[in-house]
Amino acid sequence: MAVTINSIFTRSSSLQASGFQAISEAEGVSIAVTGMLIVFFALVIISLFIRLLPVLLGLMEPILPRLESHTQPPSAAERLPAENEKLVAAIGYVLHMEMEKSTQRQ
Repeated sequence: MAVTINSIFTRSSSLQASGFQAISEAEGVSIAVTGMLIVFFALVIISLFIRLLPVLLGLMEPILPRLESHTQPPSAAERLPAENEKLVAAIGYVLHMEMEKSTQRQ
């Protein structure tokens, strides 16, 4: 084990080059090119996914149907509970006023 550690230290001390020479001796250019290719292909895959997303959603529409839009007006069945709530609120207000009148008379 000590032999390999010594060989590592002697090799690193022999690399006293600077600048581009040090980069080429340590295979820095190939590492940099490999990294750039990985990033490039990842970006290509992401852009293809974004480009094909409408097609994929179109193929999935029978499985996952489109939900109703929020911009459509509610149907008559959906409006009835809101109208009933207004009616109940009006009846409650009238009852409240009548109870107040009867308590003021006493």
